[in-house]
Amino acid sequence: MKKLIIVNALIWAAVIFIASYLYNGSENYQYLLGALAVGAILSNGFIYNLLQSKK
Repeated sequence: MKKLIIVNALIWAAVIFIASYLYNGSENYQYLLGALAVGAILSNGFIYNLLQSKK
């Protein structure tokens, strides 16, 4: 089950890297990266809590 969390984290990392490359010159660049970071943290947290509740 840890593989699911690792795969999810790698996907989020790829999305963050791609978005940071594409939106580097944008004026709302900081907010986009912050929102993506919060989304990654929340999704990994929800998956972790779901896996813990199944044990």
